[in-house]
Amino acid sequence: MRRLEPQLPLSVTALCERLGEMRGTPITLLEWDLPADGPFGILISRQHEDVIAYQAKTTKAHQAHIILHEVGHIIAYDLAGERPERVQLRTCYSDRDERDAEIIASTIMNQAISMSRRARRYGLDEPWRPSVYNSLVLTDGAT
Repeated sequence: MRRLEPQLPLSVTALCERLGEMRGTPITLLEWDLPADGPFGILISRQHEDVIAYQAKTTKAHQAHIILHEVGHIIAYDLAGERPERVQLRTCYSDRDERDAEIIASTIMNQAISMSRRARRYGLDEPWRPSVYNSLVLTDGAT
């Protein structure tokens, strides 16, 4: 997360842009009216682009979590070296894959909320940037 240096408050759009730049593979976000009985988010992985389609008919907070969940799948398969070689519609994952994506999404959201609180408390302009102050103050576990 620190390498991404996201701006606060967290923008999932900006986070996806930054992650895409770091990976060399853009992430396109597509708000879509998905069927109510289907998935809330879909990750379509192509050789030179990842597309995250997310439910249009829900709250902005839920949309952000859906997007971060799909980002979790991207991060997990990048870490595992499983970048697909051809177009894949990734809607069926194992329980472990779903758990990992949910943990990543929740961690990103929790970290952003925590950093926002700390930025307000300590008057920090860029709490994500490495510094001596951040390493001493921002790792104390307080929120």
